[in-house]
Amino acid sequence: MTRTRMTRHELKETDEITTKIQSFTEVALARKKEILTAAVVLVILVGAVAGWRLYAANRNAGAQTQLAQVINAFNDPNTKADKERFEKTIAEAEKTRAAYGSLPAATIARYYIGVSQEGLGDTAKATANLEQVIQAGDANIAGVAKFALAGIYKKHGETQKAIDLYKQIYETGGYSRSAAVYELARLSEASNKTDEAKTYYQKIVSEFPDSPFRQDADAALKRLGAGA
Repeated sequence: MTRTRMTRHELKETDEITTKIQSFTEVALARKKEILTAAVVLVILVGAVAGWRLYAANRNAGAQTQLAQVINAFNDPNTKADKERFEKTIAEAEKTRAAYGSLPAATIARYYIGVSQEGLGDTAKATANLEQVIQAGDANIAGVAKFALAGIYKKHGETQKAIDLYKQIYETGGYSRSAAVYELARLSEASNKTDEAKTYYQKIVSEFPDSPFRQDADAALKRLGAGA
């Protein structure tokens, strides 16, 4: 069969199709380079993330190990003198803060520095460190620091400051709420605010019946002339 000669219009369409195919091929090749580049970048990022996670995991493990040294020093039953125990605790806690300052373990270490400083009689530094722990906003330790700081205020006669912190704990948690209420009850009783003390002791009975302070609360209510 004789091949039909293409018209000018057909030739033009063929040229346009060819041009579009060439253009598409060029774009595809360019996109291929982009895709390959993106794939390489993705592999690098995945590797970096995996590496960072491994680094972070190792760093967290190291922080926990060092923090354990702090806690062991603070609770060491073999250290007879409190002064030595507190000094060892502070030394280990400073190591934790120096090596892992950006991790939660450093905040917990600061808490131990604060309570140890109070044990050594340096109330000003103890208060400052516990306040920083509270301000750090770590829920795992802030409530504990509040309770410790309230205890320092109570010990040194700053009753209203202690009451404010105990009330915060009772209202927002972060530490044993029944312990906070019990301290509020004792402070009220010590200030001869009998009705207020009864109210707090009754809270322990009604709101925290399984509290370790329940027995003391019952006894206090009887002592103050109120039924449990």
